[in-house]
Formats: sequence, C-alpha cells, structure tokens
Amino acid sequence: MRPSPKALSSARTLLAEHGEVRSQPASDWRGTFPLPSDLAKFYDVVGPVDVTIEGYGNPNFLPSLAKLWEFQAGYRWNGLSGEPIVDWNDNWLVVADEGGDAFIFDRVSSKVLFAQHGQGAWEPEEWFTDVGAMACCMAILGSVVRRAGEDFTDAGSNVKPEHRQNAIVRIAEVLGSRSDAEAIVDGAGWG
Repeated sequence: MRPSPKALSSARTLLAEHGEVRSQPASDWRGTFPLPSDLAKFYDVVGPVDVTIEGYGNPNFLPSLAKLWEFQAGYRWNGLSGEPIVDWNDNWLVVADEGGDAFIFDRVSSKVLFAQHGQGAWEPEEWFTDVGAMACCMAILGSVVRRAGEDFTDAGSNVKPEHRQNAIVRIAEVLGSRSDAEAIVDGAGWG
C-alpha cells in the first residue's frame, strides 16, 4: 500500500515537532540497490534528518536518506567485520530504530515490520501498513511523552491512563482504526 499524500503531509508536520525535516532527493541514497519508490517519496515529502523522538523508554531514531545505508550496520552486516548477517532478508531495510530494535521496511510489500535486536533469529512482525503511518505514530507517541513531561507515568513508572488514551485517540485519527491504534500503543509498551 502506497502512503497517501495526506499521510505523508501529516507525517512531515508531526515529525517537525521532534527535529529537522526537509526534502531529500533520491540521489542522497548510498545503497547497493535502487531506492524503493515508496521510500524515495517518503524522503522527498517527509524528509526526516536524523530525527530523535523521545519515547517511553528508548527514543526512536529516523536517519536521513544520506545515512540510511550506513544505518544498516548491525542488521544487514556486522558493524565490525563487515560480514553479511546470514539470516537477514535482502528485502529488508531498517528505516528507524528504538534502542537498536528495528523498524524494517519490506521492499516487496512496502509494509513496516518490527523486530527486537539480539533475540537470536530475526522474526519481525508487521506493525505498519507503510512508512508514513510509522512516522506519524512515532511522532504522536513522542508528542504525548513530551507534553506530559513528569506527569507521563505514575509512581510505579506505568503510563498514566489519560496519556495512553490521548495517544490512542490521536493515532486512530491517522490510521482510521481504534483497534489498530490500540495495538500500536500496546506494542510500544503503554498497556
């Protein structure tokens, strides 16, 4: 599913709260295969420039297009030896991370998968229908964390219900589905 122009515009506006966004041409891509058209459009319209988004736990990070290929170190190849990682699917491209946990763009389906780093074998699960939805959801979660400040968690370090609800409502507006929004919020550990 291609990201809609509206979703990409929303992603740009939402990500701008967390860092620099600017159009980046496909010529910035340094990879060994052609840049997938959905990612070219994402970087042209949304254009995160090494954006870090505060989170509940580890922050999320979206690299610039010029750094996207080198961002594959530790996933596609060993960052020290340069040797390929044998169980890495060649159709996968890490487009964001959360403390090393990978948000993976699947070059065949254009969906975004999620997998935790260091779990042995890579067995990612589908989380987002497209990269624009991923960026919107990350930005919304980060916005809720930032705006809540010290009030974000209770004495037990659990997300307060009002902030969880705020995130669900805002994400549901973007995704068009409350159940999908709840799944994203729960997957982020806000359950």
